Amino acid sequence: MGTVSEVLGDPGTELPAAWVNACTGSGVPLPLLDTNYFDSVRESTKNFVHASGKALVTVDTDSVKCYVLETLTAGKFEKYVRKIDRWTRRLPLVFDNMAQELNLIAIIDLLQLGSGFRRELHEETGRGASDTINFGCISLHISQTPIDAKGLQTLTLGDISQHFGIPLFGKERPMAKGNSAVMVSEASCLRPLAEIILGVLQDTGRRLEQSGFASFADFIIKMCTEKATAAHLVSSLVNAFPSLRDAACIDGTTVYFFKKAQLIAYDICRRFGNSDPKFSFPDIAHMTVFADNVVPAMLQHHGILIPCVDIANKIENGKELSLRETTAMRAASVVAAQCVVDYANDPKSGYIVGDTPVNQATLDNFWWLEGKDPELRSVQRLVCRSTVYF
Repeated sequence: MGTVSEVLGDPGTELPAAWVNACTGSGVPLPLLDTNYFDSVRESTKNFVHASGKALVTVDTDSVKCYVLETLTAGKFEKYVRKIDRWTRRLPLVFDNMAQELNLIAIIDLLQLGSGFRRELHEETGRGASDTINFGCISLHISQTPIDAKGLQTLTLGDISQHFGIPLFGKERPMAKGNSAVMVSEASCLRPLAEIILGVLQDTGRRLEQSGFASFADFIIKMCTEKATAAHLVSSLVNAFPSLRDAACIDGTTVYFFKKAQLIAYDICRRFGNSDPKFSFPDIAHMTVFADNVVPAMLQHHGILIPCVDIANKIENGKELSLRETTAMRAASVVAAQCVVDYANDPKSGYIVGDTPVNQATLDNFWWLEGKDPELRSVQRLVCRSTVYF
């Protein structure tokens, strides 16, 4: 396994090079801690799309209006969002206490990555990226593998392969041409994904222990006890862990997403908010979409996002996008989602809002589940393998 000196923290620690390279936002300056990070996502994505991003992706506002009135039917929207709410991280597992359950939920969300390996995962394992992560984390729990701060640091690449079902080796070939007496195995195309997962877990465990926290849940509980808002938890997570520092600097413009940090806060609120006031975040509706590979694809499918020819061709043919192209699509999806929210909630639009509020978080739930509709499974997603953020 290729490793490099850990440039994101203490110089004596080595972590997988694939993880280090995938932390593309590590050098991007973050907003001040007292800044509302949800506002930072909205403002930075809007600025980028209206500036350098416009040449890459266009948000069709006329299509937004048609989509809201013709496609975003209240019945389907409410059905899908409620289905997600019923499902959200209510894992069919036995836990010793709330903290243990919270810890597993947070780690599952921390590891919501690997979407760029979606095709290879289906071919090799029969599961997609999200199912692979869920499968692996449930395996860690059932096997009673320690996943507190100390336990995360002791995980090996073999552990990741075993629990997540990710092969490390591919086809065998003769060591010498024409001589099959000695065979060697090539590295699997999924090995970089296993290394990224390992890097996320090892680095998170190390940083937790260095800061005096026994587990990821211990950190989250402390932050939510300090201030029971989603914005405070998100800013705390992003500043503490490089694997959640979801940002980019493109053409001199800084763009923020904080996808997984927002997802952690959202899932914790939906799972524990009704039983524990420190997780009942009053600002949950102010979140943005959890911009990944699915949301932009759904918005492109509905005609709301119009990528330039180069990006459109890459997406259609399943080719990997550059960081600049990926950032443009993700940023445009946040801007487009806000357009949908604004128009759907405008009394003059004629759209009838049902019992489920239309905000960016509920739209994200809707589009994510819509992407699993049989007729939309074939819609091409964004492909970006060297990222730890989605």
